[in-house]
Amino acid sequence: MLNEKFRISGLSLSGCGARATLEHLSAADDEVRALDALLDVLSRMELTTSVVKGEVIERAIRELRESGRAVAMDALEPTTATNDDGITICDAFKTKRYAYDSQRRMFDEVNRPSRIESAAEGKIDLYRDRFLLLEQRLSRSRQFTRSTLRVGSGADSHATAQLTSIQSLLGVSKDTKFIMGCLSQLEDDRFYIEDLTGTVRVDLTACETSLGLFTENCVVIAEGEVRPDGVFEVIALTFPPSESRENTRNATNALDFFGAGHILRPTELPELEEKEMERIGEQFVVLADVWLDQQRTFDRLAKLFDAFDSQDDVPGLMVFMGDFTSTPFGPTHFDFRAYSAGFDKLAELLEDYPRLRQESRFVFVPGPGDPGLSAALPRPGLQPSVTGSMLDKVPRAHFASNPAKIRYFSQDLVFFREDLQAKMRRNCLIPPDDTKVRTHVVDENGQEIEVDAADRPTFQHLAATLVQQAHLCPLPITQAPIYWEFDHALWLYPAPTAIFLGDRTEQQSLTDFEDTVLTNPGCFGGEGPGEFLTYCPATGVVQFSAVP
Repeated sequence: MLNEKFRISGLSLSGCGARATLEHLSAADDEVRALDALLDVLSRMELTTSVVKGEVIERAIRELRESGRAVAMDALEPTTATNDDGITICDAFKTKRYAYDSQRRMFDEVNRPSRIESAAEGKIDLYRDRFLLLEQRLSRSRQFTRSTLRVGSGADSHATAQLTSIQSLLGVSKDTKFIMGCLSQLEDDRFYIEDLTGTVRVDLTACETSLGLFTENCVVIAEGEVRPDGVFEVIALTFPPSESRENTRNATNALDFFGAGHILRPTELPELEEKEMERIGEQFVVLADVWLDQQRTFDRLAKLFDAFDSQDDVPGLMVFMGDFTSTPFGPTHFDFRAYSAGFDKLAELLEDYPRLRQESRFVFVPGPGDPGLSAALPRPGLQPSVTGSMLDKVPRAHFASNPAKIRYFSQDLVFFREDLQAKMRRNCLIPPDDTKVRTHVVDENGQEIEVDAADRPTFQHLAATLVQQAHLCPLPITQAPIYWEFDHALWLYPAPTAIFLGDRTEQQSLTDFEDTVLTNPGCFGGEGPGEFLTYCPATGVVQFSAVP
């Protein structure tokens, strides 16, 4: 029973851990309740490995004794630190940072505080941490062990694929190898792949690619041979295969990569999912490019608020993504007074809708054209000096960072305002292979239906790239600047439930890759109809709408 209980919780006991646990249980009046209490304490501890040792058990027992709750399960606090509405808004700048130790095969929390002005080593750590994150995920992939990551080389599908370090390629020729590394262009029109052991020049002219957008700084798996001139001629190029949220949680002991301040244990998930289903009418509203300097935006918002205020259940969450002015802030446009006046006007409008103001959460995510310290990611939330009277008149308003990560019971939702698709497509080193795009899927009844986004293949390529790279912006930092020591705030690990991408370069779009949905709400403040979307977390259904 002991090992089974720990296994259900995603843990396992070492020899000394088992002895310490048995000794503790033997002194308890009710062994079952005592074990449940011990597991509950362990579930709230930040463990760096799923193997629980004796000293960890002893520390948990001390916590139980100090609190006087060794067997009083009814007095235990809930393990999930969410609000009553199940919504936890995460700040990108407060997300815990973890670094993977390849020798010990575990993640360690980086205890030193991250800084915006970091030393040069921070840039090195950025690329190393991205590479190690995907390498440790790949080590668990069945696709890799079965060699199904081949994308068309014509080799035997039952052959075994093994990664070869770049350093080991020295002296090897006329032998098919698989290498994994960061795709770079160290010289004009000359591509290279780098791993932690070295660098090799690659020839991509005749390679076949999988679904995705292959840009500089992406981590790839390349199949090919070393030519006599030392160049690695790539036959097939793909991304490291993704992994389900459940497998990632189990493998990493459910560490808080998301930044919600609490971890999700396997034992908690059924209860959290049940709470989601109890709120079957709950819906979230997402808008992007809410231009508060345009009267038509307020006319549309009034119609939108009228419609939702008349419903039996008002939306639990309304996310407004920038830009919040039609003209981006810059050297020639920096009218802060007019900017804050837009939020004053929005706060006045919401006073006419007391139900929305009291029952809905309002989250504001800044865009690339909103005032801030710089264009680098992540972007901090808008400062009170430019948000007018919004916080005073709408107490349930929250000015989040960009990206904004929101946990809703068991779901991880990511809101990102960035014109990402055009940047990714423009920086592709190889044109994407649109033949890999899905045009039809099989529904729950076994019927083949056409995919709505089949005429927008780039959005499918983008979804595959983000999920497999486990990163929101896998671009060269020269094209998309990132604060080096806050790169972990852009990780998509474990893969989120849904990504809401406010991208002005793309119309309303919806696709999915593996277990993650990627969707774009469209532009609310443009010349055309005011586009937005609603998301039902209980069913995962996304619906597009527009206000004339």
